[in-house]
Amino acid sequence: TVKITLKGYYNGLPEATHPKTDFINEVASLAGVSTASVRNWIMGMKPQNPQHVIILSQVTGIPEDELWKE
Repeated sequence: TVKITLKGYYNGLPEATHPKTDFINEVASLAGVSTASVRNWIMGMKPQNPQHVIILSQVTGIPEDELWKE
């Protein structure tokens, strides 16, 4: 019988994934902005810095001119 500790059990559990949070954190990190800024962009507020639009386009694969189309 293999014995395992509680810590070993916990460490063996799969990592939880939170795709939306991971996306927001990734964009915030790449753009050097807060997660609140990224959430604002998602809600429709366009970034002032054109570089941030480029980052959003690169991460999502959505063309820059289509990021906020209705």
